[in-house]
Amino acid sequence: MQHAAHAMDFIFQTKLGTYPLAVQCEMLAELGYQGITVSSWSKELKDLPKVKAQWGLDVGGVYAIYRQGLEAWLINLFETIEGCNTIELALHSGDKVQEQDVRMLEQLLLICERRNLNIALYPHIRYGMQTTSEAVQLCERFNHPRLGIVFNGYHWFATQEGELEQRLDALWPWLKQVNIAGCRLSPLGWGGAATIEPLDEGEMDNFVLLGALQRRGYSGQVGFLGWESMGGDVHGNLSRSLTAFRSMERRLARNPHWALMTDFPR
Repeated sequence: MQHAAHAMDFIFQTKLGTYPLAVQCEMLAELGYQGITVSSWSKELKDLPKVKAQWGLDVGGVYAIYRQGLEAWLINLFETIEGCNTIELALHSGDKVQEQDVRMLEQLLLICERRNLNIALYPHIRYGMQTTSEAVQLCERFNHPRLGIVFNGYHWFATQEGELEQRLDALWPWLKQVNIAGCRLSPLGWGGAATIEPLDEGEMDNFVLLGALQRRGYSGQVGFLGWESMGGDVHGNLSRSLTAFRSMERRLARNPHWALMTDFPR
């Protein structure tokens, strides 16, 4: 199975500045990507409705963060966003999920019902909602058709939540999207936890992750997480990740049993 490959626009935010949205889309279209996820702090959100028509790319999501003090900003985002119907939402109100997170979700889901939007909860290491387990608890609490979960292989690996098969089974009813990255546990990585790397590097076995998703029938988009710490040439890193991803897909199609592990390290 060939998934729609999306790039998260973080990779275009470098230590020297941010590539314009038009350049981001030109690069991705040239390389053979099918879509992009855009960070909510982009100054070009108003141009998202043009992305499909001009470059043939889907805007798979807009990534946003909620913490105390961002209520008005986040509500405005949900009320005004065009050209995308999914908000990938990280929660960072404290060292765990807070009641104010719940109250914020209640308000945002009302907007989603009215504007035909969806929220995909985004577990994020070092944030209040770090694990897939916490995201599942929120989905169970709300039981709302417009609330789901992003499974981010990087953050799952970085938090060392473990139990891949069990975690995928638990979140499966709410899985909306998948993001992956090459990564290795390291104090030099984001938040002192893990690096973010192209898919042909790191110690995270994304082939096994893709196999677990395939066995469960996942057919949606897969986003690649990028970050300025990758260094080097953005276009080159994007090319390497897509090449590695398509290679894993072909290998998995030929030999799906190769992605079955017989022993899981503790």
